[in-house]
Amino acid sequence: MKGRFDLSAYDNGTQLLMHLVVLLACLVASALVCFGLVAVSAPFVLLQWIGFFTLAKFVYFVVAYVLFGGSFIDPLEQMYEDRRNRR
Repeated sequence: MKGRFDLSAYDNGTQLLMHLVVLLACLVASALVCFGLVAVSAPFVLLQWIGFFTLAKFVYFVVAYVLFGGSFIDPLEQMYEDRRNRR
């Protein structure tokens, strides 16, 4: 699946960096939703953390597939394959 941006022109390290920037943005957005918009009360703190990581993971995978056509695992696998093939 091709995304909106063609990352094939970039090396694997740059691709990974782009994915990490998107992941960080998704973590910040999820934190604002889970902790900023919902009042923190003692019994629900664990649920907020679970919701935060679930929402961040879901948003990241949706955004990564729309923008890049894959997740950060793809450049990591490619880096591993390149290293293995060099030996």
